Amino acid sequence: MAQAFSAVALAMILLAVLLAWDPVGQIRNAIEKSGPSRQDARVSSYFTDPETQEVSNGQHPLASLRYLEPQWCGKPGEPHYVISGNSQTLTVVLAPSESPSPEPDRTYPDYLLERLTASGFAGRGYRLSAPNLSYVEVLWYLTYLIAHPCLTPSEFVVQLNFETFRKSGVREGMLELLDDPKFAAAIAQESRAPAAYSGALQQALDKYKSRLAKQTGAQTGAASTSGTGLVESVGLGGLIESRVRGALDQVPAFKSRARDKAELLDILYLMRVNLLGITPTTKRSLGGGTLTANISSLKRIGEICHSAGIRLVFFNAPQNPNAPLYRTAADREQYEQIVTQLSHDEAQAYFDFESSIPGPLWGVWVDGPDPIHFGHAAHRRFADMLFEHDVILRSH
Repeated sequence: MAQAFSAVALAMILLAVLLAWDPVGQIRNAIEKSGPSRQDARVSSYFTDPETQEVSNGQHPLASLRYLEPQWCGKPGEPHYVISGNSQTLTVVLAPSESPSPEPDRTYPDYLLERLTASGFAGRGYRLSAPNLSYVEVLWYLTYLIAHPCLTPSEFVVQLNFETFRKSGVREGMLELLDDPKFAAAIAQESRAPAAYSGALQQALDKYKSRLAKQTGAQTGAASTSGTGLVESVGLGGLIESRVRGALDQVPAFKSRARDKAELLDILYLMRVNLLGITPTTKRSLGGGTLTANISSLKRIGEICHSAGIRLVFFNAPQNPNAPLYRTAADREQYEQIVTQLSHDEAQAYFDFESSIPGPLWGVWVDGPDPIHFGHAAHRRFADMLFEHDVILRSH
């Protein structure tokens, strides 16, 4: 018993030292100073509005969507649109000529809704995005919206991007949507479909069930089964850990662990660039099961929108002309063929904005031009383009 409490006390002392010293921040500063990084280029303060944005950016979307539902239910008959995309929709990386703003930054979905509202648009808009979003996750989100009639949009706008076709699976934070019985039933049905995306959905279901089993075992004091099939032991150590975590959750420094995790991920990214030479502009190709699963997800999104009477819009996202993502001309041709075919078969409208933002407006971070993120002026400019091209219908 004494040894257990001594170990806990020692761990808490070490934790306090780490939090006070901020080793993550110290390491990040050292890496940034060793390279050509512009430390203030990546904006960290953003405008947030839970009525127009999924504010957790995919980390905990259930609370966001549950907050949104009564807002949209209270306005029956109004046109509602949803924009879903990757970090380009929610990130500002400053262009070389730009300075940090004293106010929280907005991104193009925010500016677009502002322009629509000013023009007399009588509906609502919502950004449902996450960094490194996969199209399996877009299908995941759309399935939740369809399971809740008030959240079913009249228009669903999906950003197409070369990088997104390389992403796979459903992230840990999105699994909590399975707490909703309607959605869980709908996803279970989708996971049985004879389609390439179904394996990723089944894997997500299995991860959720495993996590739920562990949580249930901890609450009841019963042993739970691990992913290896072995029974995990329950004893005094687990009880002490739970109580210590409960106490630490009241400490402000401990609550900042999500921010520290984000900083740690940034460190890994900077190390990848500075030590391994894998830069933001490193070119890669598409292929394999990940590409097939993403294409089948977009096809299923088209089927769902057609059945539900939703106007589905695809747009090819802007790409930095100074940092093309394609490794070869064949890669570009392959991507264009995929996007053209999907848009023809599934979407009610398609817009190609790949070359719409000139080079000087793009962000520069770490070691050079950012291939998918741009600065203040570009976000305003792109919002104007979306507005002027009627990507969102102003009358339904």
